[in-house]
Amino acid sequence: MCVSALVCASSMLQWLLTGLSDPKRQRVVAILCVCAYVMAWTIYGVIAKSSQDINADMAEMVIWSRELALGYPSHPPFLAYALKLWFFVFPLADWAFILLAVLTAAIGLYLGFELAGFWLNGEKRAAVLFLLAVVPFYNFFALKFDQNSVLILLWALASLAFLRSLETRSLSWAALTGIVAAAAMLTKYWSAFLLVALFLTAFIDHRRKFYWASRAPWITAVVFVLAVLPHAIWLLEEKLPPRTWIGRRTSESIWDFADSLTEYVFGTIGYSAVAIILVALLVHPSGKAVRDSWFYRDPNRRPATILFWVPLLLPIPVALATWTNLLSLWNAPSYSLLPVMMLASPLISMPGVALLRLATTVTILTFTVLLASPLVALAVLKNGVENDAAYAKLAAVAVERQWQETCNCRLRLVGGPFKLANSVSFYIKDRPSTFSLALPSRSPPYLDPRFASPWADAGRIASQGIALICPTDKTDCVEAMDNFLAINQARQRAEVALTRHWLDFAGETRRFVIATIPPARQ
Repeated sequence: MCVSALVCASSMLQWLLTGLSDPKRQRVVAILCVCAYVMAWTIYGVIAKSSQDINADMAEMVIWSRELALGYPSHPPFLAYALKLWFFVFPLADWAFILLAVLTAAIGLYLGFELAGFWLNGEKRAAVLFLLAVVPFYNFFALKFDQNSVLILLWALASLAFLRSLETRSLSWAALTGIVAAAAMLTKYWSAFLLVALFLTAFIDHRRKFYWASRAPWITAVVFVLAVLPHAIWLLEEKLPPRTWIGRRTSESIWDFADSLTEYVFGTIGYSAVAIILVALLVHPSGKAVRDSWFYRDPNRRPATILFWVPLLLPIPVALATWTNLLSLWNAPSYSLLPVMMLASPLISMPGVALLRLATTVTILTFTVLLASPLVALAVLKNGVENDAAYAKLAAVAVERQWQETCNCRLRLVGGPFKLANSVSFYIKDRPSTFSLALPSRSPPYLDPRFASPWADAGRIASQGIALICPTDKTDCVEAMDNFLAINQARQRAEVALTRHWLDFAGETRRFVIATIPPARQ
């Protein structure tokens, strides 16, 4: 039985690899592989995260979607609108958010396969999906839907559209380049480095004369400017609020900056380590082949070099000039071209047996991780997660119960430590917005209520009321709550003990204090 299953699995894998190597079938087979990838990692995500609640950063973007604007204090607005659309179609549930996260990564995976088609073919192109599948940004980290994970998709699509535009001067590809580049910029300002890479490629590429003589670059520029203009106007009118958020990354000393740079360099290498090791062990490229592949000067391969290296290296002098700490995690969208950098040299060959071993290894790793998902959930339950993320759903129930005892009205605002308030609000059926409950004198500027939750001013709190929640061991939060209650009339203030359960296991019990302030006219 087991032998038959192994033979069947081996035959299926061989069929997939043959299809991925065949120009006539590779797109269809690649889509089938990506669909299987979505299924595997969605199952993993649902099980592995079943002992915790939604990540606070993910919940924050849902709150943004309830307060649609042209910009937000920490990031541009694109994801708020995307989530508004997604949760208009899908229920506001953990599994739906995980599905969106995995689907985003999987589309990025497929776009990496398409992007590689400019330089790779046959077995080399077939290897792309498997090499990207061992980069954690396409799976483990992708389960956290945020700006970094979405840029994987957007950067790959922008690069693909730009290269098609450069090649064909097609106005439709040019317009798509502008739209997607704008979406990337409206997702995270880090995308400025992609724009520089695209611009340099357009000027250095051997087809530049024909490209700049066409209407394509101007269509791209006009579409881009029109798309980002409303947000740019908002930035100016609001006096550049993201500066406060970016300020949290300012280096405190030369040693602090050196630590940041070290993490940036070695972290970036580390995230690609498994893919690099697999190529080294299975393909055995020579030193000359490695140099030719990573730093090639062939005119046809020059765009890949620029699009890969510029977004990785340019942040370093910019960070040095602005004294800003870097984080390797921000390089997530740069890995789409990693397989191209490893395999594009004509001095490197990908034998069929090497491709089969690569695919087999990655498949086994994926199934092993999938089987381990219950153990991951149990470990999370026992070890806990940051920002009290294991208690958000339980806390939401407790907050709703106390609010119903206070006011026979809709709960519109939830206050507390900013990240906890976001997570709790995600699960409350009234879909409230949030208020950052903090002591300005003891909290960083980006947690100041006027910055973190500009939609929740004194007038709104008075007219709609608010529910507040703090972990009892967060003394600054409890003090901020007491100060807030001193100038507002609280109807109830109580403590609750919450314990997260998963199957027959129990996590640590945590205590929270909840206070409710009804609307002024209640």
